[in-house]
Amino acid sequence: MRAIVLIGCFLMSWTAMSSPIPDFPFVTVTGESSRKVAPDTAIVGVEVVTYSERSDMAFEKLNSTTAMLLTLLKKYGVSTDNITAHQLVKDTKRAREKNGYSKLDILGYEFTQVFEIRLDKLEHYSEIADEISKMDNVKGLKSEFDVSNREEIEIELIGLAGKNAKLKAKKMALGLDVKLDSVFAINDTGSYKSFFATFGLDNDRVIAFGMPTIDSSFFVPKHIEISKTINVLYKLTP
Repeated sequence: MRAIVLIGCFLMSWTAMSSPIPDFPFVTVTGESSRKVAPDTAIVGVEVVTYSERSDMAFEKLNSTTAMLLTLLKKYGVSTDNITAHQLVKDTKRAREKNGYSKLDILGYEFTQVFEIRLDKLEHYSEIADEISKMDNVKGLKSEFDVSNREEIEIELIGLAGKNAKLKAKKMALGLDVKLDSVFAINDTGSYKSFFATFGLDNDRVIAFGMPTIDSSFFVPKHIEISKTINVLYKLTP
């Protein structure tokens, strides 16, 4: 008998947790805020790609290009601690028949390595990007700009987004002739579906907001936009 009672309690708890929506009157609102700020840091991504008929020659070219890249960065005062080298990839290039199915003789070997360079200052960004772009065996130069005080800005933006959400909720409650009660739940995933996913009510993928701007030019943008979007679920009372 005791086992049956325990099972019944477990099933009731599970049913409550898996409910698609809260079992009380509520309203969900989205609050948004954003700010344009001048960037002061950047992450520069670059690919070093070398090819040769001989594997050792292709690898030697890779080492030579990497050495040139490190020398260039050292010239502009970039510490080796700010340089991250990702896994080296070797690819065998083969000839193919016209139908594109049968592999034939080996034509050569290609080596690829991706580097991420963190610039704590942007005073030499344009020179660094320009010189890297002119190097042989280099491609895929991309820059991700950011600000060093991002956390402080985001905290302030979340507060502003919260006020925006509360104002929307008050207007909705007033229009429906109900009263706004306490906050039941809040998240900052940026959509209603991901909002419910946070509380186990939906399985859609969560989308992140407020990421730095990606730029492929050699100039520092005047500003980047940092934004925060929050979702709030308020209880309602008659």
